[in-house]
Amino acid sequence: MTRNLQTSGWIAFSSAVILLVSAAAASMAGGLHIEAGGVQLTLEASAERGLQLIFAAAQ
Repeated sequence: MTRNLQTSGWIAFSSAVILLVSAAAASMAGGLHIEAGGVQLTLEASAERGLQLIFAAAQ
């Protein structure tokens, strides 16, 4: 049981680190843009507005 909790903790920690690195990259690069299968994902970071995640679907 404790091994499962420890593994879950490492997964959560890794996810948080990835999110923070993505936010830092977005703030330096002016935004991250990913498009796949007609869906566009934009991640923008700024000191004024904070972290914004925008989804858009193309028709």
